[in-house]
Amino acid sequence: MSDFIWFVMIGVLFVFLGLIFIWLGWQIWKRQRMDLIINYHSDKVSEENRQAYCALCGAGILIMGTGFLLSGICTAFARTVFTFGPMAAGLVLGIALLVSAIMKYNH
Repeated sequence: MSDFIWFVMIGVLFVFLGLIFIWLGWQIWKRQRMDLIINYHSDKVSEENRQAYCALCGAGILIMGTGFLLSGICTAFARTVFTFGPMAAGLVLGIALLVSAIMKYNH
């Protein structure tokens, strides 16, 4: 019984984190809120590259949030270690997008 409670709590936590990341990604991507990104990673981005930079960073954070959300939903229903796959895939893809955006536009 206690394993069930722990998996449900982890699932709820991942769903909550996923919704926060999805909201942040949407704000950065669609509303171009560069104030949500650390200044060190966005201080050298020019105005003409701002939209593309925000799109890549926002999409990366949105993908991470989707991974957390899917992993949280899977964890709440199926109590196996394989439910962490969507989170891992989302983190890898999201961080790859963030790093590529920083390397391409912050110079």
